[in-house]
Amino acid sequence: MAFTAMKTWGAEKLTSPDMFTYLTNNINHLKANIGLDAAAELTIAGGVITKTKSYHFIDTQGNDPSDELDTINGASDGDVLFLEAEHTDRTVILKDGTGNLQLGGDIYLTATGLVVALIYNATLVKWLPIASANIVREFVANAFQYPNPGTDWTPEAKGAGLAQNLGTKNVWLPLNILKIGDYIISYKLVGDAVEAAALTLDCKLVRVNKADPITTTDVAGGGIVQVDADGNFDVLATLTAIEVVATDKQYTLELLGTTGASDALTVMGAEVMV
Repeated sequence: MAFTAMKTWGAEKLTSPDMFTYLTNNINHLKANIGLDAAAELTIAGGVITKTKSYHFIDTQGNDPSDELDTINGASDGDVLFLEAEHTDRTVILKDGTGNLQLGGDIYLTATGLVVALIYNATLVKWLPIASANIVREFVANAFQYPNPGTDWTPEAKGAGLAQNLGTKNVWLPLNILKIGDYIISYKLVGDAVEAAALTLDCKLVRVNKADPITTTDVAGGGIVQVDADGNFDVLATLTAIEVVATDKQYTLELLGTTGASDALTVMGAEVMV
């Protein structure tokens, strides 16, 4: 029996069958809207799911490695909803500010066991977060490490600068904003290029691994498209797979710049999606 409507009584006497009917009705209402009965799987279709209960496993459309969820239908004011990823190898991304989700940041469900709790506000026509440990934020990194300041990359008020006629010069930008368990998703390198001759700028994300001796690994998908033209730049690199920060691992951006006559590079820093 599905829930129909709340029942109120006056002075009438209830018969046993009526009592059973109304109590069963109320119990079904609680199971469907408050009590966490066994989760049911839903698959994203075009960014949308339709809830049928309060607890759902969510899978990506076509079993894609990742998929974005922007609209959850089937809601009434005050509904509470718990969502969990269906599969460890498929990432569900709840998109903030898209459709009817207002989350304060995108939420990534990257593995089973990661749960987000939402409540529906009918006045706002939005799902709002109650709790989640997986809201994504953008952090700024700009504490460069200079191997030869003054002759190669040089500290400036605007960031790290590379003057003219300097070839294949490195500077490093450690990601010291990270904590164990964070997910690195992407980053943007921000700055300006003044090109008169033959300027290039490359950047990649490098993982530094505890070992004897210490080793480094280029993170897949962590390289930007080379900057080789005049003008300001805001270049995005999205990792092939989400990188999980773990004990005994550090991360840095490795920049490699080359300038010709009258060229100049200035890198303000990076905006890292974590």
